Amino acid sequence: MKLKNKWLKSVVVSSLALGLVLPGAVSAADKEGPQVKSERKGAYVPSETPDAVPLIKESVKKLNKRKETELGPAKPKYKMDVNYNSTNHTIHGKMQVTFKNNIKANLSELYFNLWGNADVFEENGGGMNVSKIKVDGKKADFEVDKTALHIKNLSLDKNKKAVVTMKFEVSLPEQKDRFGWDGDTVSLGNWFPILAVYDEEGWNVDPYYPYGESFYSLTGKFDVTLTTDKDQVIAATGEEVGNPDIKGHKATHHYKAKNVRDFAMEMNPNYRVISAKVKNTKVNVYYSGDHAKYAASLLESGVDSIKLFSDKFGKYPWPELDVVTMEGWFGGMEYPQLVMISLTENSTIDWAKSVNAHEIGHQWFYGIIGNNEYDEPWLDESFASFAAALYDGDLDKLNADPNPDPYYHLSSQVADFTARADEGGISAYYRTIYDYGSSTLNDLRQKLGDKEFYHAMKRYFHQQKFGISSTGEFISSMERSTKQDLMPFFRNHRVYLSDQE
Repeated sequence: MKLKNKWLKSVVVSSLALGLVLPGAVSAADKEGPQVKSERKGAYVPSETPDAVPLIKESVKKLNKRKETELGPAKPKYKMDVNYNSTNHTIHGKMQVTFKNNIKANLSELYFNLWGNADVFEENGGGMNVSKIKVDGKKADFEVDKTALHIKNLSLDKNKKAVVTMKFEVSLPEQKDRFGWDGDTVSLGNWFPILAVYDEEGWNVDPYYPYGESFYSLTGKFDVTLTTDKDQVIAATGEEVGNPDIKGHKATHHYKAKNVRDFAMEMNPNYRVISAKVKNTKVNVYYSGDHAKYAASLLESGVDSIKLFSDKFGKYPWPELDVVTMEGWFGGMEYPQLVMISLTENSTIDWAKSVNAHEIGHQWFYGIIGNNEYDEPWLDESFASFAAALYDGDLDKLNADPNPDPYYHLSSQVADFTARADEGGISAYYRTIYDYGSSTLNDLRQKLGDKEFYHAMKRYFHQQKFGISSTGEFISSMERSTKQDLMPFFRNHRVYLSDQE
């Protein structure tokens, strides 16, 4: 057994004023700090900037490095029964996860990610606890190290089904964010223990990245029962089964979803809903009275984005998509079949439509075609940014230059940016992954021509649908489709396969 640990230095950022930046404005961080421009449409910027960039290290990351060809554990099925208490903003309930051990014989351990334990959430009262964990009905040994849950001393047969059960409790932080509560709005993104992925590097339990995404999970099925106040209006991944069961002041809702890699919800008793159909997909916009002026435009951009991206990349596969509005500074955030649009009083309608297109673009690039967002962030963020520019009619404006510092690659891992956070690494992350990445894809479109480029993108979509892609697989797919050697193009655009070795 080989233990792989990469310890990165702790970085303290003395000032970062993202929480005070309006769309279209520039961060007030000083020259030495990570200067981040929040006008970058669709970019997730934390609503409350951490006092310090968290220690980005690998305490239990990527263990047991082996040459494995399959991702696992395979075919996860989540069944949850939870209660949300709107008085103290807590969730408690139980979860059962069934999966196939396709990894190796006598699998001795499992990992889950507990994203609610990230420092940025704990600072504001957030956190997650797990208890009474059993594997195949037997009490299991486990330990929690921040966002990593390690279940130990197992012996699971290969190619056999296994079942993990547990109880868990969640305290929501008070903050305007993808996970938290603010006034009447409850945002449940990354709110439950989720099975980690085992790949050729071992178990992936990377640290939470507050300035973007660090998520990586396989598609599966979800069966979620939620009990809460009966006046809550709820948007969720998947579709609601039947009508809620109302008893007194409480209502129990039942949701099912398939071929999704996560499950998110948004609640607000004041939400109004407007809907429209595009082909076989129902688009819903959930909005409060304060955001009424955006509702029709968000519905329009939702419908038009699904039409456009289905035509250019591949058909949207789910029967429903929810767009939810909320107060906040973080731009937007994507989850399967649900996108969050964070608005301020200065947000323009055109800005909101573009952010919506970016987050809906993520339904293709992250939702349908998955990737390791920590190791290869460009594979979803660059692609979603390109999709938004396609929607906006702004492809010709995608002409960003690479970062003048050759240290930063388009194929760099998040850790490469955070390692230099005190030298502007966080700002470099946004400029490289969002701006230069979308510009690179547009350069590829111009090199190949529209017909060949979008034909190749559709082939890539069908090859990787509901799976996990990598930089190498994307390049290989485009080369096979176009029958061209594209490695010189990607090298010239700082895309290196060695970054993932």
